[in-house]
Amino acid sequence: MIGQAQTGTGKTFSFAIPIIEKIDMNNPNVQALILLPTRELSLQVYAEFLKLIRFSRQIRATVVYGGQSIERQIKSLKEKPQIIIGTPGR
Repeated sequence: MIGQAQTGTGKTFSFAIPIIEKIDMNNPNVQALILLPTRELSLQVYAEFLKLIRFSRQIRATVVYGGQSIERQIKSLKEKPQIIIGTPGR
């Protein structure tokens, strides 16, 4: 799917909400992978996901991208997030 709209119109929420609704909270495996072209966009989308899942302690998300410590990112992946957001390079 390709979507284009002005900033602040809800593009991220339009795909984040259905993803979160489909997450099986009892399944610790990765259930969603969101790939974005830039580190900045990855961090922005990750922040929006955190807003949506902040009241659900059972859903975990992480972000992985180049330019950050690989050890920190490996540690976050070992915490078994159901949602991974990142760039293709990492």
